[in-house]
Amino acid sequence: MHKINIVCFAVLLFLFSSYSKAQTKRKLIDTVVHAAVKEAIFFNTNKADRITLPFGYSAISKELSIDSILSMVENGNMIKEINALRFDQPVKKDLVLLPEEYDVVLPFSKHVNEKYDNIKISSRFLYYGTYSMYFMAVYNTVRYTDPFIEKMYLISTKEGQLIDIKRIFLHHEGEMGNTNYTLFNIDKNYIISLRDYEFSEDPFRIKPLHKYRILPSGKFSRYYDHDGFYKNDEEQGMVKNHSREGRWIEFKLNSCIDLKNYPTFTDPYTYLEATYKNGLPVGKWKFYKLLQKYNEETGLPILNTRQKGQLIYTEVYREGLLEKREFQD
Repeated sequence: MHKINIVCFAVLLFLFSSYSKAQTKRKLIDTVVHAAVKEAIFFNTNKADRITLPFGYSAISKELSIDSILSMVENGNMIKEINALRFDQPVKKDLVLLPEEYDVVLPFSKHVNEKYDNIKISSRFLYYGTYSMYFMAVYNTVRYTDPFIEKMYLISTKEGQLIDIKRIFLHHEGEMGNTNYTLFNIDKNYIISLRDYEFSEDPFRIKPLHKYRILPSGKFSRYYDHDGFYKNDEEQGMVKNHSREGRWIEFKLNSCIDLKNYPTFTDPYTYLEATYKNGLPVGKWKFYKLLQKYNEETGLPILNTRQKGQLIYTEVYREGLLEKREFQD
């Protein structure tokens, strides 16, 4: 797994490493594939193409009815605004490794699924100090006549170098009419708000609003409105200067767990003991099996039954970057 992460990070660095080309006033990104074939990606730097904030689905911060949420999701004007980002720079699917979750850190270990054969970067961008942020769209072209954006990522760059990346949009069409959405909004202060919506046979589900901001380092970090102790159904810890600080405990689904290797697991939830400094992961993180009981009628976990189980794996972070992941024997 450690070797895979190094390869992922190297690929991303190659993808976004660049050299200047004065006559075009654009960044030319050289990408090395299989040490032989080269692909070029251009990041537009024309100031006229900067996006004015706020941008996105501003209503996600409100408590809406199901009908209002459906209306928001199907808002034709917002779809036009997203398409107006001009996704005109193609990226080969074998050049990029993308995460499924929006709350992730580099380097990644999730491969692009084979169905994602259409990935493009926008020519319009956000400008934040010395950083430029571009949108990357992943189109679903398999099951539908007209390709649509299934995922969208916000990429933080400086002088053509990749700093961080976060998924900010999801439109996933599942089986039996089940649909999942992640909608975003970026306010004038560059605070990024994300919210998940799930339409299925079960009652409609809406998850809590998650906020992020851009740190002086160019990395994305969770943002909280108030300092002090914070606790909800998924996480708990101290907030300082609107960021996570010190020891946190998190109860979440974990995509790194391969259930085939853990036949005794009934679900891939983990109990995480994490450490943060100035909003970024640091030190040694410990992932344990999360033991919890479920409500027989709703299928939802009973929160007061949660306990820490066996240690599954650890991660080591330095300055927000994952250096090592080790699974227990």
